[in-house]
Amino acid sequence: MNDKLLLELYSPTGDIADYVQAIWFASAQFSGENWLPCDGAKGVIFLISGQLNLAGKPLNPPYLMQTTSTQSEKVTFTAGSIFCGIRFRPAGLAHLEKVNHSLVAPATLTGIAQALDQYANLDSFIDLLSAHLNAPKIHHQAIEYTQKLIHKIINLTPLNTAYEHTPKGKRQLERYVKNTCGITAKHLARIYRVRQAKQLIKANPQLSLAQLAIDCGFADQSHLNNEFNAILQITPAKYKKLIHQ
Repeated sequence: MNDKLLLELYSPTGDIADYVQAIWFASAQFSGENWLPCDGAKGVIFLISGQLNLAGKPLNPPYLMQTTSTQSEKVTFTAGSIFCGIRFRPAGLAHLEKVNHSLVAPATLTGIAQALDQYANLDSFIDLLSAHLNAPKIHHQAIEYTQKLIHKIINLTPLNTAYEHTPKGKRQLERYVKNTCGITAKHLARIYRVRQAKQLIKANPQLSLAQLAIDCGFADQSHLNNEFNAILQITPAKYKKLIHQ
């Protein structure tokens, strides 16, 4: 995240990877702050030691269930803070809850939070989760259709095309996404178009913002500026300066 925070990531494999994008573990040598990127998803955070504030609110034990990420949020931490978490895919948490998956059961999460007091490292965290990460997949037709649509949106398929290539009616799919993501499919598409713009700036800081707007499908540069700032809490021009630094 930055030079004040050591962040370790693990990407799960198998069936659970359809719902969980990352297992992460962070430790802070110094006090600091960072912006969590927006991804239209939810997560769970466990605080092992120190103090942590997310969007100005303190994180209290045993764990915090994050709401759907629709804009970047500031996280602040004290020196010596250790915290970790599970980052779900968009709609991933709702889908696991719908099939009563053990990974997201309150008793499971509380037990993990208590055990982490004694095992404060990424490998131990993964071990605590392993039985749940390897649980067999439970098939659910509505979930699988929603996942298919969300996967297309994340991969920047135009929304109308994504609907056409998913085997359910548009209105049904709209309800599925809204009920499981907490936001509309259109809102999710906005988030991932901005994420694409961010990635292109990072890959090529010399690219003009006018060309970037065209490449990412924004109406014009003003539209790019407004969407980028609303979702990432920074203008594309300021983000370009950060990349240069």
